[in-house]
Amino acid sequence: MMQLSKLMHMVPGIKQTSGNLDIQIASLTYDSRKITRGSLFVAVQGLVSDGHDFIAQAIDAGAGAVVYDRETVPISNSVTAILVEDSRKALPLFAANFYGHPEDKLTLIGITGTNGKTTSNYFLQHLLSAGGLKTGRVGTTGAALDTLEVDLIHTTPESSDLMEILHTFDKAGAQAATLEVSSHALAQGRTAGLTFKAAVFSNFTQDHLDYHKSLDEYLLAKQLLFKGLDEAALAIINIDDPNAAKMIEGCKARVISYGYQPEADYQIQSCVSSDVGMELIISTPQGLLTFPVNTVGTFNSYNFLSAFVTALELGSNLALTIQAANTLPVVPGRLERMHNNAPFMVFVDYAHTPDAMETVLQTLAEAYPSRQLLSVFGCGGDRDQGKRPIMGEIATRLSSHAIITDDNPRTEESMSIIDAIAAGCITQINFTIISDRTSAVIQALENAKPGDVVAILGKGHEPYQEIMGVRKPYSDMNVVNQFMEQHGYSA
Repeated sequence: MMQLSKLMHMVPGIKQTSGNLDIQIASLTYDSRKITRGSLFVAVQGLVSDGHDFIAQAIDAGAGAVVYDRETVPISNSVTAILVEDSRKALPLFAANFYGHPEDKLTLIGITGTNGKTTSNYFLQHLLSAGGLKTGRVGTTGAALDTLEVDLIHTTPESSDLMEILHTFDKAGAQAATLEVSSHALAQGRTAGLTFKAAVFSNFTQDHLDYHKSLDEYLLAKQLLFKGLDEAALAIINIDDPNAAKMIEGCKARVISYGYQPEADYQIQSCVSSDVGMELIISTPQGLLTFPVNTVGTFNSYNFLSAFVTALELGSNLALTIQAANTLPVVPGRLERMHNNAPFMVFVDYAHTPDAMETVLQTLAEAYPSRQLLSVFGCGGDRDQGKRPIMGEIATRLSSHAIITDDNPRTEESMSIIDAIAAGCITQINFTIISDRTSAVIQALENAKPGDVVAILGKGHEPYQEIMGVRKPYSDMNVVNQFMEQHGYSA
């Protein structure tokens, strides 16, 4: 509980108030469905709906006060009302006050880029924790600290939800938090009010053009994370990415580069892979280091190195960090090999961009050059349509056979998405269309011969499919496991 007048402390842009400012606020939310008696409801404009349209509903549900930025919106005299210049900008400031400013008590690290954010996030949390810095994690697979786990709808939660998570981390004894920071979140100000001690840039490739409209606009959104850093912060940059220089334009932080290029501050000189991991030789400010890492693929050498560099630059013990490099966690749905006794291998991966798909399929083709590679994939509805034929071309070029299926059609017709993918396929021979995803996965498993490799792409860890706006329970992993059990291949 907090007195509303104290909750308003140091929140700029308040234009007008009405009602009793000494009331006690029991909770804070921007979602009218989560209102309880005594809540503060902050009406914000969302991608699909506008919170101002639900003010009356929030009041009926028991809201004690309302924050809004539309002067024309009628507000009942039964509640206290606070008119602000921009309610979205005000939301994180009210939330920071309500939750006792947890953002000031934690070392915050933001990770952005098109691909690799989740894997880098898992790796960084692991390395920091191994060095003795208790660290929470927020990202695509949810929020987690020790046994605490919270499911999330967005990669980067809305600002008030994020403040609540950081508050929970702080109360649980965390000293740091790693956050995947999406371009949507940056454009919408969801991380406003947070001071990042370090920010990591992984890479930049085509994605989210349904929202950002152009690659330049998408890049500008990513730059916001680095433009918001102060002089005491660190900017950890993948120097091999063509957009590395643009990413740090106007950045005040100290820049630390990583990659394969000789001028990198942390340069990978050698990466020798096997089925179970890789051995890295890295030139660093601490000298030349050679050590094993229990992850595979060139793309994962980037993901690991970004985490390794960040941990060391934040003060982690070198010996403990190197030791932890060989006990990295399995990242759900990220080139995750399914454990079973089948005579073929099955990998599940979240790859849903052209670059990610090409990286995963190329990695598997190089790791198992003498085997047939079967792939199953689709593209999301209501999202960047330009990548659909590109992904069709990649799949048929790198797979022995590809099955095109549904991903999350959302509100689009399934076959219109599939037809757009098929338009890019380089041959009419090595692909099949099966719109039902369960049937497509089963067909790939049934077609697999001893020694083959099956790659199921696009959904990774996701436990649902969104069809005509409804999220229905679905998991690629569950379909695979059920198939293995039915065919006597369970591990």
